Amino acid sequence: MDVDQSNDGSNTASEVITADQAEIVTTSAFAQANSATGLITNWTGVSGSQTLLGSADANSSVVIDNAWSYVTSNAAAQGNALTVRGDANADLDLTQTAGAGSRTGALSDLRISSYGAHTVQGASATMNAVEVSTYGDRDVIVSQDSAGTTEAIARLDASTAEVETVAQGATAAGNSVMTTGDGFARTEIDQIQSGDVTAEATANVRLADFGVVSASQAAGNTSTLFNDNGYGETRGSQTNSGTVRAVTNLDLGGYDNGIAVGTANAVGNSALTSVIGADAFSGVNQINTGPVGATVNFNGGAGGGLGTALSASAMGNAQSAYICSECPVSLGGTFSQTNQGAVTSQVNANHQGFVGAVTSTSSALGNVATFSTRSGG
Repeated sequence: MDVDQSNDGSNTASEVITADQAEIVTTSAFAQANSATGLITNWTGVSGSQTLLGSADANSSVVIDNAWSYVTSNAAAQGNALTVRGDANADLDLTQTAGAGSRTGALSDLRISSYGAHTVQGASATMNAVEVSTYGDRDVIVSQDSAGTTEAIARLDASTAEVETVAQGATAAGNSVMTTGDGFARTEIDQIQSGDVTAEATANVRLADFGVVSASQAAGNTSTLFNDNGYGETRGSQTNSGTVRAVTNLDLGGYDNGIAVGTANAVGNSALTSVIGADAFSGVNQINTGPVGATVNFNGGAGGGLGTALSASAMGNAQSAYICSECPVSLGGTFSQTNQGAVTSQVNANHQGFVGAVTSTSSALGNVATFSTRSGG
């Protein structure tokens, strides 16, 4: 199968929902500039290229007075995307390119003026994305170059409202490769990211009765391999020179019966190889020269008996490899990591009134290498 896709236009999916009162509200906006999807039952080879010079934007907007049960707002956008799933062997050789001036953005914007029972928000944006999930051998070769802007924002404005529970997350990545399944698995990557990548989660709530969980996660380049009962290998290179930023903002009048959790995680380059039941190898050359930052801002009133748990983590390069501790297997690797960018993390918290417990962590790491065995279960 040959793939040849190019898009220099504007691709926008939007939803605007308004209501005085509703029991359940569910919205989902999804945008892709270039998309290729395969469901395979026999050996399949896929090669070609996807090029984005335009934009892909997904916007979900909900304005409501009273929501008596659930409000769910999701927005997902991808610039170049290829997905292969099935029960057969697959060979992939693909090039994805997003030029300077291109954009991929996802916005979940939720506004509640009086009452909301339970709110769930998700915003996800990826410029170049490849996912291969097969029960069979996988040989994946991917070259990705992202020079545009990638942005995911989840925003809740309930500054005059009471909301029982809040759960929101924003995830953004310039280049992403994920392969999962069983059998022989080899992933070879060449990822270059020079654009701006931003993930932002914001919640402004007058009263959050049973707590808030809010998370932001941003990555310049990310590669993940999960494999069972077959050799797994990840090789190649990751280079990030762009700005990678994760921000979580919480402004809560009160959260008497629950906990307020805010996390922000940012990484320039990330590679994970995890294999159960066979040998594994990880050897990715990682270079980060761009600024990487994670920030959590918290302002809150009374926090009842549970209080707050706030965490900000920023890393220039991260590479991890895991194998089964109960299997007669081995793990090999050649980790090469160079960080020349500014890596910063911070938690800014202002607590007013009684708070049961205050927990805060902030970590900034240039290079992180992790290798270990773990239980097969």
